[in-house]
Amino acid sequence: MIRALSVFLAAALLGGCFYSDRPLIGRFGVDMPLDEGVYSHTPNHPDGRPFDRPMWTGRVEHRGGRYHSEVENFPHEGVRLREIGPGLFAAMKESEGIWLYGLVYVYPEGIAAYHQPQCDDLLEADRARYEIFESEEEPGTCRLDDWDELEAVLLSYVAGFEGDLPIDGVYRRVE
Repeated sequence: MIRALSVFLAAALLGGCFYSDRPLIGRFGVDMPLDEGVYSHTPNHPDGRPFDRPMWTGRVEHRGGRYHSEVENFPHEGVRLREIGPGLFAAMKESEGIWLYGLVYVYPEGIAAYHQPQCDDLLEADRARYEIFESEEEPGTCRLDDWDELEAVLLSYVAGFEGDLPIDGVYRRVE
């Protein structure tokens, strides 16, 4: 019950529903496609429109294979990235003993757009192929157990959107 509540709260707060009980992106498998520097973060409204101004700006650094900022309320503190396709990365963030996964597109000149995938949006055929099932304790969440599974599921998820993957927010390098 406590584990299910933890998964639910983390998914609700961070918007992701693919999770694991252990980190699937290790320190030595990480990619750091975004240089250190000052970035602004502009999330999108649920309908896809960007907010009218950045909601966070600060210096982002590399620390232990993770993105880190000393500036308070960095929305993606501790995220690790690993490339799964040209310019496309799986993102991992720890929250209360579980690890949540998202997608990040990295573009030239310090721009990154991210999306928090929902397992409900994974095509039924892909769920069956990878034997991905929603948690009985918390509908809408799906546990993944290893890197190969995560990579395959995320690539299938992206393919299911046929080039029209929603964007939940954007980071832009400003210095």
